[in-house]
Amino acid sequence: MALITIAKLHDMTLAQLVRMKFEIEDIPVHLGSEGFASLLGAETGFSALRIQVPEAFEARARAVFDELMAQIDSA
Repeated sequence: MALITIAKLHDMTLAQLVRMKFEIEDIPVHLGSEGFASLLGAETGFSALRIQVPEAFEARARAVFDELMAQIDSA
């Protein structure tokens, strides 16, 4: 099953929040480069965390991600 990258984030806390939201919504999620990012620090330009989901969940994941980002931006 191919994984699709929904977003690349340089904030590990935000990436974990996205992961939790996807898990609540029953969307399988993988944080690509999580180990590398924690080693170097997610805030460096070298270590973006990739929010990845199975291809079958792409549309739903993008909608949930966009909604979550809108809620965060309006807070």
